[in-house]
Amino acid sequence: MALSEMAVRHARITGNDYTLGDSDGLTLNVTASGGKIWLFRYYWTGKQKRMSLGCYPQISLKEARTRRDEARALVAQGINPYEHRKQQRRAVRFATEHTFEAVFDQWVEFRRLSLKEGRQSTLSQILRIFNKDVLPTLGGRSIYDISRHDLLDLLSRIEQRNESPQVP
Repeated sequence: MALSEMAVRHARITGNDYTLGDSDGLTLNVTASGGKIWLFRYYWTGKQKRMSLGCYPQISLKEARTRRDEARALVAQGINPYEHRKQQRRAVRFATEHTFEAVFDQWVEFRRLSLKEGRQSTLSQILRIFNKDVLPTLGGRSIYDISRHDLLDLLSRIEQRNESPQVP
């Protein structure tokens, strides 16, 4: 029998975990402490798997059904929805960890350790140039999204600025 929003809202704490079933693999797990967690049950390589779809009330019944349908579509395409979600999260984390600014900061720390005494002025010049010209344009972008054209465009703007006459 399909769940209703009212049945989900009024699911009682019994002191034990129990499950309310919806349809097509969607269940609501009610914990002993009163937590309500949406789960999608599916079969993958002959074994039953469970995947969390979020917690009620942050995820409504309607949203849980939508997420279940998306996961079922992935199973129908031969894609494990749990692994697919892990890969997507990993890709997002990977992109944010590899912004131009993050990679530049790592390089700066490496250079600080490898520079000889008296050569710190070189690093400070590089930092000044990058903070003024490069990081405002490319800092927040993933290094995998920066093209040769982006770099040439940036260099061209810097060269044009340096060629323009300075007003005293």
